[in-house]
Amino acid sequence: MNPVHDIMNTLIGLPDYLRKPVLEGRLKEFYTLDVEDKHEIVAGVLRTIPLLEEKKISALIKTWMVVLSSFDGAHIVEMLRIYCQELGNDPTIIQRIQINMVIKTFNGMKDTQRKKLADCLKEAILTFPNRNMIIDLIPPSGLQVLGMQ
Repeated sequence: MNPVHDIMNTLIGLPDYLRKPVLEGRLKEFYTLDVEDKHEIVAGVLRTIPLLEEKKISALIKTWMVVLSSFDGAHIVEMLRIYCQELGNDPTIIQRIQINMVIKTFNGMKDTQRKKLADCLKEAILTFPNRNMIIDLIPPSGLQVLGMQ
């Protein structure tokens, strides 16, 4: 196993009331890392998501989105930009991720959280040099949720 997989399994195993503060601490730590380490972590997360049970990963993704939405916009854009870059490096990753589950989880968030994340994702995409490549990776249902279709 890899460290990212182990951390994600540990987070999944935590009850909701513990998962949130632990994940918040991990995200704060993430922002202190150098760019190379951030990319390595995000690439590891993207490779690990398809390996985990959908119901369990859904709870982790929801907590991640809720915690991420509490950060300032610049930090959210930075994080989402790294995700875009890593998806651009290996476009096949998105085909292995249960996008409908991610969209359902996103739609289950509070309106303010959803709007903040959607706005930050659009900003990350629009500042990306190969934005059309990233937009093409997003399925129509995802573009619709983001208001980009």
